[in-house]
Amino acid sequence: MLTEKKTAKIRKAFNGTDQRVIFKILGDTNRYRIFEMLSKEPKLAVGDMAKILRISIPLASQHLKILEQAKILKKEKVGQKVFYKLRIDNRIAQAIIHDVI
Repeated sequence: MLTEKKTAKIRKAFNGTDQRVIFKILGDTNRYRIFEMLSKEPKLAVGDMAKILRISIPLASQHLKILEQAKILKKEKVGQKVFYKLRIDNRIAQAIIHDVI
């Protein structure tokens, strides 16, 4: 049986909140496809992603907003167009790209 001190130490070390959130977000088919697309094509416009996925632009925008809030993507506005690309500072997303995709 573990002591209270050891239990607290293990509990503190086991903080995988970021990983759980990212995997939950990528559990959606369209969001995973967007993630996969951007791992192969570094910068895409919202309209292009909607066309590829055969979904509406508002629905694609909603998925992109969720991915951006999770700090998986970042957006770049060029004129009236909005482009998205993967964040290179998200170590979990980078690990998925390198080890899974």
